[in-house]
Amino acid sequence: MRAVVFSRYGDENVLELMERQEPTPADGEILVEVKAAGVNPVDWKHREGAVRNDRPFPLGMGWDVAGVVRSTVPGGPAVGEAVYGMLPLPYGGAYQELCVLPVSAVAPKPVSLSYAEAAAVPLAALTAWQALETAEVTAGLRVLVHAGAGGVGHFAVQLARHLGAHVTATASPHNLEFLRGLGVDEPVDRTTADLAAGEPFDVVLDTVGGLVQHASWRLVRTGGTLITLPEPVNEAHRLPGITAHRVIVTPDGEALRRIGELIDSGAVHVEVQTVLPLQKAAEAHRMSRGGRVRGKLVLGL
Repeated sequence: MRAVVFSRYGDENVLELMERQEPTPADGEILVEVKAAGVNPVDWKHREGAVRNDRPFPLGMGWDVAGVVRSTVPGGPAVGEAVYGMLPLPYGGAYQELCVLPVSAVAPKPVSLSYAEAAAVPLAALTAWQALETAEVTAGLRVLVHAGAGGVGHFAVQLARHLGAHVTATASPHNLEFLRGLGVDEPVDRTTADLAAGEPFDVVLDTVGGLVQHASWRLVRTGGTLITLPEPVNEAHRLPGITAHRVIVTPDGEALRRIGELIDSGAVHVEVQTVLPLQKAAEAHRMSRGGRVRGKLVLGL
């Protein structure tokens, strides 16, 4: 089978498209013919060495898949069924024609989505879902989502609105209308806004890290919650009276089933900026690392 791999840590030029042996499912795993693979920032962080595992080189790439079941387990999806899912971190293997993943990590592909659109969902939507669960977001809470037009962000704002929260989200000026279309109550220009001058939030979701996490502490009300995704909570900036958690996404087929129902009902929109062929994985990584992607990038097989 064709697969994108890398044999040393480095920039996108270390990626290679090569022939590899087809994977063999272990107990509790299914084999999926991959039709499309999602691209996430964790992918290039893995390639650069910031996210590592104990497997020998060459290492596979990617965690988001949408495709067709080729072998299954008792009680699992039928052979030939269209599914989508997320491989468990930190072992990648989505940028290839066949992949194995736990049966508990997959769900039926939303019928309203193409394979490319479905591959854009799992890791980002599950991250948003699990972040909002951790923060115990309910109706009436004021929620701020940083980078609301990005992969995780555009799911987070929609899921928070579905829960009944009042949603503010930051974005570049050209993405503010996009946020309005997603139902964001207060789209905010990240280049000019002074959020600290306004009313504090019950929940702040930091999808960026660094200086954004630092600034976010003063945007949360006393008794509120800060959720950080790309990096650990920086204890040097902690303020009293604020709960802070880092959320690291885990596969969850049941949550994906429920997210799929929201997608098919029209409550959640999936934004795919670009679909590139597998052989252009390096270009997809360059685009992702540039940090100006609206929604998601996808590799089509």
